Amino acid sequence: MISRKHVSILIIVAWLITMIYIAHYSFHVFNVLTYDESQLMPNNIEPIIVKNLVDKYIGTSNETTLVVVIKLSSNGTTNIEGRLNYVSNVTEMIDSPNITITDLLTTYNEIYTIYNETISNVTTKIIDNESSNVWNLYWSLNNECSSIIRLNRKYYSMVYSVADEVSGEFNATVNYAQLLYYEIENYYLRNYPNTSLTTLFELTTKDYELKHGDYDQYINELANETLTQLVNDIGNNPTPYVLVSKNITGILLTNYGHIIQQEYPGININNITGYVYDLLINDTNDTELRIAVLIGPNVDMNLLRLLVIQEYLNNVSPLLLPYLYQLTCSNNTSVVNSVLSEMRTSVINALMQEHPPPSILDLPNNLTQKFLNGTYTVAFITLPSNYEDEVYNLLTRRDWVYPVSTDVILYELEKMVSSDVNIIDKTTAALVFVTMIAMLGTLVGPVMSLTVLGLTYLASLGLLYNWAIHFKLYYLTVYMIAPIIFGIGVDYSMLMLSRYLEERIAGHDKDQALKIVLSRVRPTILASASVVGLGLGSFAISRYGYIQDIGIGFIIAVSLTVIATAVILPEIMRLLGDGVLWPMGLRAKSIELRTAFLSKMAKFAVDRPRLILAVFLAITALALTYLILNIRITTDPVQVMPNTPAKVGLSLLINYFRNYDYSTAYLVVYGNESAALALLNAVKGQSYVINAALSYNGSGMYIITATVNQQSLSDKLIPIYLGLREVANEVAREYGVRVLIGGSPADKYYFVLGFEREYYGLIIYVMIAVNIVILTIYMRSLMIPLRLVATVLMSITWSLALTIFVFQGLMGIQTYWLLPVILISLLLSVGTDYDLFIVSRFREEISNGLSDRDAIVRAVEVTGPVVTGAALVLAMAFASLALSSIYILKQVALAVASSVIIDSFIVRPLLVPAIIVLLGKWNWWPFHGRYTGHSVIGND
Repeated sequence: MISRKHVSILIIVAWLITMIYIAHYSFHVFNVLTYDESQLMPNNIEPIIVKNLVDKYIGTSNETTLVVVIKLSSNGTTNIEGRLNYVSNVTEMIDSPNITITDLLTTYNEIYTIYNETISNVTTKIIDNESSNVWNLYWSLNNECSSIIRLNRKYYSMVYSVADEVSGEFNATVNYAQLLYYEIENYYLRNYPNTSLTTLFELTTKDYELKHGDYDQYINELANETLTQLVNDIGNNPTPYVLVSKNITGILLTNYGHIIQQEYPGININNITGYVYDLLINDTNDTELRIAVLIGPNVDMNLLRLLVIQEYLNNVSPLLLPYLYQLTCSNNTSVVNSVLSEMRTSVINALMQEHPPPSILDLPNNLTQKFLNGTYTVAFITLPSNYEDEVYNLLTRRDWVYPVSTDVILYELEKMVSSDVNIIDKTTAALVFVTMIAMLGTLVGPVMSLTVLGLTYLASLGLLYNWAIHFKLYYLTVYMIAPIIFGIGVDYSMLMLSRYLEERIAGHDKDQALKIVLSRVRPTILASASVVGLGLGSFAISRYGYIQDIGIGFIIAVSLTVIATAVILPEIMRLLGDGVLWPMGLRAKSIELRTAFLSKMAKFAVDRPRLILAVFLAITALALTYLILNIRITTDPVQVMPNTPAKVGLSLLINYFRNYDYSTAYLVVYGNESAALALLNAVKGQSYVINAALSYNGSGMYIITATVNQQSLSDKLIPIYLGLREVANEVAREYGVRVLIGGSPADKYYFVLGFEREYYGLIIYVMIAVNIVILTIYMRSLMIPLRLVATVLMSITWSLALTIFVFQGLMGIQTYWLLPVILISLLLSVGTDYDLFIVSRFREEISNGLSDRDAIVRAVEVTGPVVTGAALVLAMAFASLALSSIYILKQVALAVASSVIIDSFIVRPLLVPAIIVLLGKWNWWPFHGRYTGHSVIGND
């Protein structure tokens, strides 16, 4: 019989194998991260619908524009030329097609605009002339491909059919010959002379039909022809010797050949493919048939394209030659629009090479000096969109160069986060380890807990990678789950270890102590984990992909943490026993000072509950007033980044070169041309629009492209969207048409306000409802969950006010819009731990006969050290985010860490006892007047 310890070993080993296997994927998770929230927007919202239409009818360029701000010195134009030449040399160092540099200055904008319009007009004429040729070529190529594929299927179908028939009849002939010799031996020899060849062949045919049952018609024809020949040659009753002496197999095979020739006249059974080819050649184009044969039975599409293209090489204009492969066998008309878009880009590049854009350096010196700002100048680099990092790394070797684009800003963000993560993770582990040792006074327990949680963290990353392998995963998902796992995981571990130590000191043996831990602590952990997992997991109901990612990440992290702490940790404790308390053993409980201090706080609170409540409400009112008056929210990640080259460059553009700080909006009109032109004129009249044009004129649909004077991450895009929406609504009402808005303003509006409406209108209520329902079931009280939510919101208000004071008041850094979302969500879920620990013990002490006052004081006295210790661990876990160079994470670090400290060190030991005493019997409303000890967590 397997002992309980052997079962524990099996459970631990199975868990280790599973975790290690999943964890080996963890290092790949950083390859599927995205730092751009717009990549994770839902498909059915306005900006994504517009983006798809723009991609389909206008086309998206695979090039990007990098704005380079160059700082000048006082050395005159020589220095200008030298520095501009350095930027030009950088573009030449990159092994990339179509990379160009255009020198621009703000006052030079008019000349360059005229140049661009000229290039665009010439390009439009060329593309318009070629458009019909492209369509005709597309249909011609694809009709031929379709014809060849049909012919290919017919040819190989016939080849397989004939080959199967020839092979099958041959095998049937051989089988019949074998059965015939068998019947000669077992029937004809034994029954001669009272038998005949006719009877022999009838028996053999029946024998064949019983054993094989196929080719019946063929076998009958073969048998009849062979029987006739033999009867004509040796009679119907030959002697067995005469019969055997005949080469019956040879006769059968000869007749097989005759029958095949009758079925397929002129066939050579050794060249069936040639026979089928000859059958088809009379009714088919010879070239198409040869290609149909060459591409093989599985239709090699690449080979088909190449063979078809060969026919057209000499009959297509040089402008269309590069696009033959794209147009051939595509069977998708959208490829024509894509080709036309690429042709347009190609023509523009060719024209710009033949007629280079005007350069500021070509102007006379006196005019150049007039155009220069005196401190900075600007250059534009046009390059393929996947080369920003190479150009960025080369340019930023000089401290007077500041490359700027949205992609570069996100690239800097990615680099900073990637470089910070190793430091943050190591610091988190070290801080948590030291804090656990200080709180528990043991070594093995913390090492064991952190090892299990570390493996859980890696496995969580591995699961996230496997889930997101075909998607992009939002970067905050990965960086938020580490504090969650170590935070709640350490909470649960400390609760188990401290309760085990308490029961051992009380005189229970190891098994009894562990049994009490499992019966008293595990339900609390499961209830807490349910609240945390389902609360934070409610993010998964969002329509927005980056929020869904965070919710799924939290669910995975909490689920694996529960398994690790509620299942695996107890099994390890069962094996190690008091070894988990090494080296101090039962002397590890060095917390008397903290216990006494927390006990005094609880006693003070229960003696003066109204005073405590009044003080807390007053502080909360002050904090809330400060928040309302001072909070300044930003949705621009640039505002919460350090001074990187791109951020500095962006600031210089805004201050010195306003016209180059821009992004694009698209307006799609479903209606008539009059409405589209009216909207175009209205859009052009807006102060924030630099220029606008009708980019697509289709059947009942029109697309307007507008350049607006804000970069694609700016907060000011939201009022721009609202302005465009107002203009669009006026035109829609007047003309009875429908207008959609896309591009950067719509992305920003939906990304921020769309999600905020979803979060503050739905998700937060789902989160609170989940908390209340679970805690009501577990606590058998509705009042306790309501009080818990209220006190957590109080802690959130205090910490958010502190964070805004530090970052906005002292440092001048605005508050990132996701900070309140993250803080509220985390504290509403994770903040339940400490209250659960105290109230669960409070309920247990009541069941032991203590009064409400004595029970709450006792609960704070016993669990207070665990709560404060766990809070310190969680605070340290989040505080390590402050090591990041990104202020987004710094703000999260201060807000969450301070909220946890406030909640555990002030709210739980003071406010909670005060409210419990004031509520009295109403603590257990509506289920009991007063909790009477009917515990839902079982007995010891």
